[in-house]
Amino acid sequence: MQYDYTHDKAGGHGTSPTWLRLTRSGDTVTGYESTDGTHWAPVGTAHLAGLATTVQVGMFVASPQHEDTNQHLGGVRSTGGPTQATAIFDHVSAGNGTWDGGRVGGDVTGPPNSFAESGSRFSVTGSGDIAPAAAGPDGDTVERSLVGAFAGLIVVLVIGTMFITAEYRRGLIRTTLTASPRRGRALAAKAIVLGCVTFVAGLAAAGVAFWIVGRIRRDNGNVVLTVPSLTELRVVVGTAALLAVAAVLALAVGTVLRRSAGAVAAVIVLIVLPYILAVASVLPVGPAQWALRLTPAAGFAIQQSIRQYAQVSGTYTPATGYFPLAPWAGFAVLCGWTALALGLAVVLIRRRDA
Repeated sequence: MQYDYTHDKAGGHGTSPTWLRLTRSGDTVTGYESTDGTHWAPVGTAHLAGLATTVQVGMFVASPQHEDTNQHLGGVRSTGGPTQATAIFDHVSAGNGTWDGGRVGGDVTGPPNSFAESGSRFSVTGSGDIAPAAAGPDGDTVERSLVGAFAGLIVVLVIGTMFITAEYRRGLIRTTLTASPRRGRALAAKAIVLGCVTFVAGLAAAGVAFWIVGRIRRDNGNVVLTVPSLTELRVVVGTAALLAVAAVLALAVGTVLRRSAGAVAAVIVLIVLPYILAVASVLPVGPAQWALRLTPAAGFAIQQSIRQYAQVSGTYTPATGYFPLAPWAGFAVLCGWTALALGLAVVLIRRRDA
């Protein structure tokens, strides 16, 4: 029994034929199953707020498209085509009214569908699927309005490393540590200032870009997968948090290496390179997903607005915007890397000569 596309519950008998029944009480619809048409067992209920007094009921047959997707060097390749299935419904009754047949949904492609009625027996042939939308290779999601954050991230990484390496290069680090002998506290102060300034600037930029680009996309007729307002807020705020934590990670790496070029290269290898290799389909799906689990690039998951559905077969790969970790779990991986790097930086800045 399924309702609202996402609430699925399987029956318990698993035998064929199976008797099915729907009953309604106000806004509540209850589904039952039986092996003999006499003894009924409930499967589940659906609460449909605002259900009209008179509604349509019927039978449908869905057969999802067959699709094989392979992520390879330089792109994602999908092959497949429509499928078709036929189901027999017998002993059908639904009170008063007449039966009619037709295609459900807006997609008019695929094999022709049909139904045949003989008394209380129906033969229904159908193709396609009724399920929540899942982004594919050409899917359009709300976070694509913030694609420029990737370029901003590189700028933030450079600034974050130079926030400390410039002092080492010019010898000003001695002045800083003389003014604040507690070196760990001095580094913590730098991390707080850098993180806060980056977060505020990133939040303002992400908010403006999200609104402006979103308007442009809608005006151009782009069909964007809709998400709750709280998800949109998490995408915007999460982007700012991603930039802030990445900046602190760059600061920590700069403190460890003390050279601008080496530090910038290191943080790009840690954050940017795994993301490019995974999302640009340079790596196969398996290694790409592990790269986005174990490296700081997992933090990009905070921008993900779409989710996977266990009952829906889809192209759930990094190239189509799906991360192997949940948004906050991926962000936690980035925070973990940052905490480790910052801890190592504190140890080294205390032990080494300025």
